[in-house]
Amino acid sequence: MEYPKLRPIEVSHDAPGKKGFILRDPSNLTDMILTVPYNVFEIMGLFDGKHSILDIQTAYARRYGTILSREQIEGLISKLDEGMLLESERFQQFLNGLKDEFGRSDLRKAAFAGKGYEGDPVKLGQQLDSFFTSDGGPGRPPGGARPAERPKDRVKGAVLPHIDFVRGGPCFAWGYQEIEESSDARCFIVLGTSHGEMEGLFTLTKKDFETPFGVLRTNREIVAAIEKDGGEKLFQGEFAHKAEHSIEFQAVFLNYLYDGRKDISIVPVLCSSFHKMINDGTSPSSVQEVGDFIETLQSAIKESGREVFLLASADLSHVGPRFGDPLPLTKHNLQEIAQEDLDMIRLIEDMDAEGFFLSIQKDGDRRKICGLAPIYLLLKLIDTSRGKLLKYDQWPDPMGMVSFASICFY
Repeated sequence: MEYPKLRPIEVSHDAPGKKGFILRDPSNLTDMILTVPYNVFEIMGLFDGKHSILDIQTAYARRYGTILSREQIEGLISKLDEGMLLESERFQQFLNGLKDEFGRSDLRKAAFAGKGYEGDPVKLGQQLDSFFTSDGGPGRPPGGARPAERPKDRVKGAVLPHIDFVRGGPCFAWGYQEIEESSDARCFIVLGTSHGEMEGLFTLTKKDFETPFGVLRTNREIVAAIEKDGGEKLFQGEFAHKAEHSIEFQAVFLNYLYDGRKDISIVPVLCSSFHKMINDGTSPSSVQEVGDFIETLQSAIKESGREVFLLASADLSHVGPRFGDPLPLTKHNLQEIAQEDLDMIRLIEDMDAEGFFLSIQKDGDRRKICGLAPIYLLLKLIDTSRGKLLKYDQWPDPMGMVSFASICFY
């Protein structure tokens, strides 16, 4: 391959004490992880399909005064291609096979069972039970003794994490305990965060979701109503659902919470990035695709005549060298980020969609809020007057920090 071209990749720093960058596929089509030295990574910006191996050798020699041999570059290209991280004939064949398999099935298969959470249903149930009773959890697992009186205010929606269960489980539990105790909804519109490339700003699927607890049904009646108004374009990016965890994690928790009941359903909606609007200095409300989708979803909900629950699957800040920032985080940094997050959460509690977006836009999304689009969409869609933060948490490690929260709306 004389003119190598990288696919969109996720880049993070290696562990402390090592010298390299970690490359992985953010769309999770492949689980290949490759570590490359800093000096080699610097010339990978030329892996754009426009520069030849000779061009790359020349750039490296100018930068370091030494020769990177053709064999070394070809070896790197071969590793990247084997890991499906290059735009190549090998990757296109691999992708076509995945798309064919996905398209033929009525089932969106569990992609993270046994990886992001326990794959065995008994062990998974025990794992999820522990999130309710562990330090930082709300107290009792679902199915235990309930309050003598149900809350007067019914919860109508929530912002819940999509971080992996090991790190964010107790925070998930706060929101799901509130749903069990004070929601009568049986249909959950799950607004997921797309972490990979996607056609359009929003995409749905009609496929049911496989979980270790059984299959969670997708509400095809509401999905059909959305399609009738919004058109087939809302399904052009459907393949993005295949390896996206943000809806899968909620499907697992919902099947756990309701013990696989057949009357529970979801409407799976993946939301793409709003970063163009951040960079352009515009509001999502001024973008026709956003406005049209909000109207379409509102109309479909009203037409269904059902009580639906709006769930934004969203994490918050992603800060530190693992996420492209130059320096490791200090305790003081974590406290500052927590305060900025909580200031932003107050805008969410106040149902201020535009204020929430502006708070992120004004600093160019410096904290890299992962759930921007689904949270904004929820605030625009939900018919309620207030939100309440139930739990805020951070998961720091030496190379980065992710924050997340459970926020419910009444």
